Amino acid sequence: MTMRARLIGLAERRTQLLQRAQAERESVAALVARGDGALAWLDTGRRMLQELGRRPLIVVATVALLVALRPRRTFKWLASGWSLWRLYRQVSRWWQRLDAAAGPPARPQA
Repeated sequence: MTMRARLIGLAERRTQLLQRAQAERESVAALVARGDGALAWLDTGRRMLQELGRRPLIVVATVALLVALRPRRTFKWLASGWSLWRLYRQVSRWWQRLDAAAGPPARPQA
């Protein structure tokens, strides 16, 4: 094997390794992004629990309301609230996409 053929082989191997490293970096970045999303939900839940811990009257009032309204009606309200929340999220995402597509507002010319 000549020196030139060996150098060409090394360059090809280097290119393959660089492509593999880039693919691995992208897959690790995707995993980290998913983990960040899960941690954000956990952090939000933790903050909500801390806030409720500072306001025990709200917790007691909510439990009393659930007992007074009967569980069946409460589940109906929760289902309606969840549906409204999902609708709100879809509309807000749609609105953000529409806003991004429209671009920044035109500046008045002086």
